[in-house]
Amino acid sequence: MSTASQRRRISQLRLVAQRLVGEPWDTPSDAASAMMCMQGQDWPGAIVSLALRTRSRSTAEVHEAFDSAQLVRSWPQRGTLHVLPACDVGWYLKLTAHPRLLGQEKRRSNHGIETRHIDEARALTIELLRSGEIGSAGAASRDALLAAWRERGVLPDKSWGYYLLHHLCVEGTLVQGPIGPDGSQLFVLSADWIASPRTLDRASAVNEVVLRYLTSHGPASRKDINWWSQLPLREIDAAIEGCAGELTGMRVDDETYWVHNSVLERCERMGTGSLSRSLLALPGFDELIL
Repeated sequence: MSTASQRRRISQLRLVAQRLVGEPWDTPSDAASAMMCMQGQDWPGAIVSLALRTRSRSTAEVHEAFDSAQLVRSWPQRGTLHVLPACDVGWYLKLTAHPRLLGQEKRRSNHGIETRHIDEARALTIELLRSGEIGSAGAASRDALLAAWRERGVLPDKSWGYYLLHHLCVEGTLVQGPIGPDGSQLFVLSADWIASPRTLDRASAVNEVVLRYLTSHGPASRKDINWWSQLPLREIDAAIEGCAGELTGMRVDDETYWVHNSVLERCERMGTGSLSRSLLALPGFDELIL
């Protein structure tokens, strides 16, 4: 069985890895990049979670990161909204989210949505955003998009709205980027909004996800990474083996918890007394809580 000291050690190291104690990240973009993905279905909470991990702790800086196309929000994993760097969203969607679309075909057909309906919504959305007929500067709110779809006859059933938006985001056509006057995010075309998208082959992508996760969320087990990313365990194991020289393993309850050596180094520099907080207030869907 695990001991209280082992559990406490893992908790302390996770606080350090997520920069909730000790040295914060310089900017919201740095924080999001290091974290790979951050839970984002609670939009106000996501903004605060990012700010808490930065030097300034400024939500205004987080807003600016979205408005300047450094950060975006989409459905890259586990079927829920996450925040991630704009340059990473394309390859990450292909790695973790595209397979989910195949599994939704039956659900789609049960709602009467055919491939032609998705094609029509995609074509109309590209036309509307690039022509400036709705919104401004190539960006539009959810309500504006749905209203335009209804007006043009591509949304005969209002229950289709979420599914079509989700599909267009997961396939990579749309992304939630800049922030509108009311504080909600606007939809933009990924191809127009993201200036320098990265491309990675599958092996490189898996390796990067695992390394970034263990650097920002560790100590974590292979099962933790699997739950978080939905990547197959065999690929996770190969990635851990490939970067084993950068990791330290902690054996607890017959499970190995891996953490990047840089986290241990920061922890050692801080000293034990700096690793505990009497109070740490976080949004309900913060990565540490999950």
